[in-house]
Amino acid sequence: MEQIHIRTVHSRKELEDIYEIWDTVFPRGKSFFQDRLEFDTTYSTDTTWVAIVDGVIAAAIQLFTFRIRFGSLELKLGGIGSVATLPAYRKRGLAQRILRRISEYMKQNGYDLSLLNTNILSFYEQVGWFPYSKKVWSAKAETIMQLDHSTLYAIRRYEDTDLESITVLYEEANREVYGSVIRSKTYWLGQQQWKTVQPHQFLVAETEGTVVAFLRYKSNGNQLQLADCCCLPGHEEAARSLLCRAVAEHPEDSSISAYLPDRHALEACFRQHGNLQIETNSMWKIVDFGCLLSKLAPEFSRRMLQGQRKENFVLPAALLVGLGDQEMIIRMRKEEVEVVRASESTAYNISLQLNEAQWIMLLLNGYSTLEDQSTEGMPYLSVLFPEISSVFWNADNF
Repeated sequence: MEQIHIRTVHSRKELEDIYEIWDTVFPRGKSFFQDRLEFDTTYSTDTTWVAIVDGVIAAAIQLFTFRIRFGSLELKLGGIGSVATLPAYRKRGLAQRILRRISEYMKQNGYDLSLLNTNILSFYEQVGWFPYSKKVWSAKAETIMQLDHSTLYAIRRYEDTDLESITVLYEEANREVYGSVIRSKTYWLGQQQWKTVQPHQFLVAETEGTVVAFLRYKSNGNQLQLADCCCLPGHEEAARSLLCRAVAEHPEDSSISAYLPDRHALEACFRQHGNLQIETNSMWKIVDFGCLLSKLAPEFSRRMLQGQRKENFVLPAALLVGLGDQEMIIRMRKEEVEVVRASESTAYNISLQLNEAQWIMLLLNGYSTLEDQSTEGMPYLSVLFPEISSVFWNADNF
């Protein structure tokens, strides 16, 4: 009988063996994975997981750790990537076993959410990830090329001396964008080393010697994909100029796609000249429902003080909410929201039953995404989960 062990990598030699597995399974090649891990200053061997069958590393998965914005809070996100099993060991459930262990690890180590990108949804649904419907814009390259754009900005390629300006610009532009990664200076430097975007595909716009916008993109020879794009307030036209330059530099690409937060500087351009599609290749998981809701209590309080209240909104109120075997009470008072674990003696006046996919949509988009708007607790959900702008930029994909 074969012996199977699920654990993290123990040595440099094992990591080299894993690079060989990724080289075998993926077309990107070994160097891509080496650069991604070895130029990431936050990398730890605790995040590389393997399945060992009779002494042979047969499957491997990488967990990437991010800090993302959630209103006034920071959440810890676990990105699942580089999921690979050697051909001779497939159809044994090894990858799903690793994913279950990673889920346990994330729960024990304070992760709030997890994200992965895939086209095989059912495989990951079996281990607790759920599809998220995100809005992706697309347009024909020839249409973008014909647009008028401002001549007020000098468009050029990024230079190392721009890093400080770009870092500040990114923080300013994403301050209110939920789900955006909090990028340190070392993270920016790491991205340049592991070439998440090729150097010549990083453009900046400046006026009077000041960088006011940047745009990064990827090209596969057929479609240009926006990686990220940010601009300072009042310089929205700079983003449009950057887009036109990027398209002009790749005449072989017939179209462009962009996953943008709502009210982004380029949204009006795509709305007028492109099409909106709904994609479900991103999957999210709530790692620990109770801990996450408890962490969100200060943000709930902030939202209640600032939010627009609907009819039938009466305080104080106590909402019983649950997911799986966890039940929580959200107590809403005039100036504060408290989240506690439910017990047999806990009193409440409203009960809300939502599945994990619905909770994910609430977290990332707000209450308006729920199909059933007639539930008794909707006036309270509209305050706790207002419509928000969120994005996980393509440049941060793993």
